[in-house]
Amino acid sequence: MKNILVVCALSAELNEIKQILKDAKFRDIKISFFTVWMGNYNTILNLTRFLENNSFDFVVNIWICWYKDKKIDAFQVARIYNLSNSKEVIVPNLIDFLSLESIACSEKILTDNTILKEENFVDMESYGFEMVCDSFKIPRILLKIPVDKIWSETKNFDFEKAKLYLSKNIDYITLLEKISLYLEKQEEKIDFEKYFDIFNFTFSEKEIFKKLYYRYKSLIWSDFDTYFEENIQLNKKLFLKWLEEFLELYLIK
Repeated sequence: MKNILVVCALSAELNEIKQILKDAKFRDIKISFFTVWMGNYNTILNLTRFLENNSFDFVVNIWICWYKDKKIDAFQVARIYNLSNSKEVIVPNLIDFLSLESIACSEKILTDNTILKEENFVDMESYGFEMVCDSFKIPRILLKIPVDKIWSETKNFDFEKAKLYLSKNIDYITLLEKISLYLEKQEEKIDFEKYFDIFNFTFSEKEIFKKLYYRYKSLIWSDFDTYFEENIQLNKKLFLKWLEEFLELYLIK
């Protein structure tokens, strides 16, 4: 049984998604739902507490966002730029579902689009969501639905329009099918012995290697065997140290 968590900011909008997914017939998928409330800080606190006590194979963040100029039905987040600390993160592209877009993340509702500079989309939770899921090493996807244009519409948020877009702009059945296929591929048996034979790892070193291997597969699209062959001449302690430092480049700072 695959356990999938759907995360939204507010319960009213999450209920729209529940209504759609309740009739989905996936015998091998269990779907749970969770709301974090608005903003990065609420997302970080509430999602962290929830994941500390619950285990999931995949997490989906679905929520609305605002746009500056370009309006599209929905998109998949590939990059997040945090306006409060000027840091960016790249979201692992695990599933080819919607068009990939960059999004800014703000601690407050914006009414001045000049703050975005070259960014076209903005929300209030994506940076916190990505930070938490990355820390737990959980596969995830962030889906955003542009609803209001920044300025007057952000001052008068239309919940009914948001609920309509949430129900109409994403093909939830196809999304679940793609997630299920992704998880099935991850369950394929991995032959770790071919790596262990080279380095003669101790038991604890094998566990460290496995953790770093799965982190690599989650963060980086390139073949791990290529990286392995390029660094096979190192001693085992240096190999593990360099691999961890290499992966640190892809984690949120």
